[in-house]
Formats: sequence, C-alpha cells, structure tokens
Amino acid sequence: MYKKLTFSLLLCLFLAACSKQAQRYESFEDAQIALKALNIALLQTDTRKTDKITKEHLVFSDVYLAKRHTIYQNLMDMQLSLNQIAQVNYLVIAERFPERYFNWPAQVNVLKNMLAFENSKNTPDNVITWLKLTQDTLDGAKKSNLKLNKIELALLQSYVLSAIANDDVQPALKSHIRAFSDYLSSYKPRGSVGLRGLPNGTDWYQSKLNYFSGEVHSPLEWVTLLNEQIKLLERVALDNKLASSHQKSFLVQYLSAEKLIEGLDWQSSYQDLPAMASTMSMSNEDKAIMLAMMETDIGVHYHAWTLPQAKVNLIKRLEINPKEAQYLVEDIILYPGQSFSFIQQLM
Repeated sequence: MYKKLTFSLLLCLFLAACSKQAQRYESFEDAQIALKALNIALLQTDTRKTDKITKEHLVFSDVYLAKRHTIYQNLMDMQLSLNQIAQVNYLVIAERFPERYFNWPAQVNVLKNMLAFENSKNTPDNVITWLKLTQDTLDGAKKSNLKLNKIELALLQSYVLSAIANDDVQPALKSHIRAFSDYLSSYKPRGSVGLRGLPNGTDWYQSKLNYFSGEVHSPLEWVTLLNEQIKLLERVALDNKLASSHQKSFLVQYLSAEKLIEGLDWQSSYQDLPAMASTMSMSNEDKAIMLAMMETDIGVHYHAWTLPQAKVNLIKRLEINPKEAQYLVEDIILYPGQSFSFIQQLM
C-alpha cells in the first residue's frame, strides 16, 4: 500500500513538473514586455508601484538569469527583422561576459528602486537577500580578478549613503544597508576604469563595438578610421543639457527627440540606438561631438586611459568645462561603445 502511495506521489510530482513548462513569448513585443517586467529594479518604465518584488526581480540572481535566458531563447526562435536579430545576438553574446558578476550595475540606484515598491517597507526580505547576494558575488568575482572600478565603487557608495540618510527606511533594514556600506568602504577597486582591465574585457568591448557600429573592426582599425575624420574636427560647444545621473545614457538623452524604435536592452532604455542614430539628421556639431566621444571611448576601454587623460581629451576636442567632461567620461565608462551607433553617418 505504501509503495503504491509513494509511486502515486512521485507520478503526480513528475506530471506537475512536465506540465509546468517555461512560458513562451510569441512576438518581439511580448518578449520586450517580459524583459521590462523582469528588470523593474533596473529601469522602472513608469511611475506605477507594484505590490511586491519577487526573487526573479533580484538583479543577476540565478532565478533572474534563468528567466532572462528563457526570454532570449524564445526571441531566437522568432521571425525578426535584421535590426531585431542584431539586438538579440548582442544580448545573447553578452551572457558569456563578466556583467553577471557585478549584479549592481553602477549606473542605476537599484537599492532606491527596490525600496520604492510599496511592500519593501514592511517586508524587506528581498532587499536584504539582494544586498547579501551582491556582496557574495563581488567577493566571488575577486577570485577571478573581476573588480569594480573606482567610478562604479563611488557611485554604489553614494547610493548606499543616500539610503542610510533616508528616514523612511526602517531601522532593521538600515542596519543591513550600513553593513553593506562598511563592506564597500573596505573594497579595493581595480586600477583601470575601462573594460580592458577585466579578464575577457577586450572581447567584451569588441562585441559592443560590433553591435553598435554594425561593422567588425578592431579598436586599432577604428582608431585609424576615426583619425581621418578627427583631422577635420572643429572645436564645438555641447548644447545638450546633461542629466544629474547616469540612469539614462548620454546617447539615450541625445536621441530623445528622434522617432522611437523599440529595443530590448535596459541599458539603452529599450531603444534600438543604432537604428535611431542612423536616421538622425546630423549637423557638423553633432558629428564633432560623436567623433570626440568615440575617440575617448576607445581610449578608455582599449588604450586604458585614466580618467584625467580622458577628460583632457574631451576638453581638447569640445568646448566643455571639467564638470561636463567628468560626466561624459563617466558615461563612456558606464555605457561602453554606445557612441558608435553614429558611425555609419560619419564614415
């Protein structure tokens, strides 16, 4: 009797597991909606609050990565446009690189986003779990010589200190945030601010150049091609008003007046930046700004320029002050390769 009962229970569990198949997404739009829902702690696409966050929303947790991978695989099985295929291939390739070892992307105040949800104040377990995951992941990454750079570290520290100063954060949660703040205070960042300072960082950077430019050239080949155009550069002013944070990249801000073309990457604010850049009517000033950005991008991420070197180069090329140069270099550090979205218009 007990054997039959055990067998029946096992059979039920097996059938339940078989029936619980991964969710399918039938279109590019469905997959984009799913990615937006998954990435609510990274980029909140509206002001609406949700009742709670779940384990799949814990950025770069195993559950999050598995869900994201499923969405990408669904996309690979769809009939997509060439631009959409390029986006999917870029995101799938990125899964192989070190991004997942830095589960707090420094351009985003993930902690603030998580605390914004209504239930976070009363049930902060997921926030605490995510902070512990972040610390454990950073510790594990050190063993493979994967470390934050000083810009990323400074941004994370500023977010944590802001949360500690927030009177709306309950004391029990604040103690965990203070502990994480102490951890960051003792963290030793890597020397290079560019991707080349990471294991496989050069390959990771190459994949970004390939996607945003739509062509395959090594960084040194790009330097040669850019230099031909930079010779013709005139020093121009930056008319764009820069944002106070890096939540949206400089390229996203620069293209804000252009017709929206939907994308899949939260780092591009779900916009297809190369497609949008290719249709923009560019002035000589626009071209000068983007050439200076591209030159500095390669300098930082391939030639391992320091922050001061990169700032000096931008000030030499553009009529900007040191504060504006600091912002642009930080943006290049946080969003490698995005300026190459304009390369087709410049060559």
